[in-house]
Amino acid sequence: MSTSNYVGQPKNLWILFKVIAAALTVAVGSGFAMVSAQTASKPLSANDVSILFPPPKTAADLTNLIALSDLAGPTGSPHRLWSDEDFAHFVANAENPERSGAPDSGVHRIRLPDDVKKIEAWFIAGIRIDPGAPGLSQEIVAQFGRQPQIRLIIQPVTNGPEGFKVHDTAGHLIFSFSLPPDPPLDGCAPFPRSKPDDDAFKAVIRDVAALRDQLAAGKFGGTRVATTGDMGVHPGLLGASAKPFRDALKALLEKHLSPQRLNTMAVMGLDPPEPWIFVSMLKVPELGFIPVPGPTLDGLHAAQMFSIIGGKHVVPQPSTNNQNPITCRHAALQNPALPIADRKGVSTSAFIDGNVADKRVLEIVNIIADPKQSHFFNTDCVSCHTETAQPLTKNVKNFVVPGVARTVLPKENWNVRNFGWFPSFLQGGPAAATITRRAAAETADVVSFINSQLLNK
Repeated sequence: MSTSNYVGQPKNLWILFKVIAAALTVAVGSGFAMVSAQTASKPLSANDVSILFPPPKTAADLTNLIALSDLAGPTGSPHRLWSDEDFAHFVANAENPERSGAPDSGVHRIRLPDDVKKIEAWFIAGIRIDPGAPGLSQEIVAQFGRQPQIRLIIQPVTNGPEGFKVHDTAGHLIFSFSLPPDPPLDGCAPFPRSKPDDDAFKAVIRDVAALRDQLAAGKFGGTRVATTGDMGVHPGLLGASAKPFRDALKALLEKHLSPQRLNTMAVMGLDPPEPWIFVSMLKVPELGFIPVPGPTLDGLHAAQMFSIIGGKHVVPQPSTNNQNPITCRHAALQNPALPIADRKGVSTSAFIDGNVADKRVLEIVNIIADPKQSHFFNTDCVSCHTETAQPLTKNVKNFVVPGVARTVLPKENWNVRNFGWFPSFLQGGPAAATITRRAAAETADVVSFINSQLLNK
């Protein structure tokens, strides 16, 4: 079966809608044993649930990272956590995201080097523990439900004839913890409302808290490590604790994750040296992973592109909906899609493509960085990946990023990393750890929800 062009898509898109609806009604489980309750845990901090690995500088640093090829599936399974089949779909969809017959949007294709098309090249740059995608506000949950996730941010690192290289490419592997969902709201089919498997996810939270406590007690490398404070590279992944803590994180992932929980992927890649192209993918029965049309695009195109040196920097131009009341209607696989005329929103393309006063730039990025207003289904990928680097490098007056260490703020407008490693082809040198305002705001919501709703419950 072909893994491109919607992986052998049905000719009738209504069949695809029904297949997706069926896929999203299947409960995903891995059958791990629940850990027993211990004494009450202290509240978690941002670095406990958004875990950023230090970017490697040499091949020797890879020892302290987690390779995707080394992550095992469930006990007794012959497959890795990221199966060969799913990896093949990831690569094929990255390089050919648009379905057959879609009009040319002007977006380039991602061109992955041959050595990046091997699973051995991919490493975990970050781990995000999230109790509720696409957002945790009451309004978002009412429209979409709540899907707990463990999200792996992955990047390729190679050491070949051209030397050691961290590539300016990234992926998301999203593992969900869900029960059979509720039916979709009117006009929002085929997407049902997610129902959280909080019992399974609470086991994850208990293990995350236990690792935090072991770090604080000096159980990893004989050094006491505190995780409080501004977001940055996780302090447990530095110094003497780095290797044993890395091993503990790997064990946690293998305990709680399975290939069956992986139902969404995304990729950001280059047509070198630029532009950057963004593609999201959804797993459906019989077809595997398919590219998903952008929720803020025209309902036809799956890929969006960001270019610095082109005349038009954001293609296709998004039609966002982050200034209307929260709705589960959008343009991703819904028929009819939410009409562009009915959408009201902002995007960073407004000031990337034109001269905009600082006050207006702040208004735009304040909306995009707010997870109560903006989420995957009403805000475009480029906006969420440029809302910090662009105003910082443009020296926008009064723009601040609370809760993030200055050392990990993006320093170049070429940096579209949200939470991960940025290798600058302009400046050279080692890749830079990066965290944005949007990532910090999402993490703040996550910490608040976990501490009040899930921890010690």
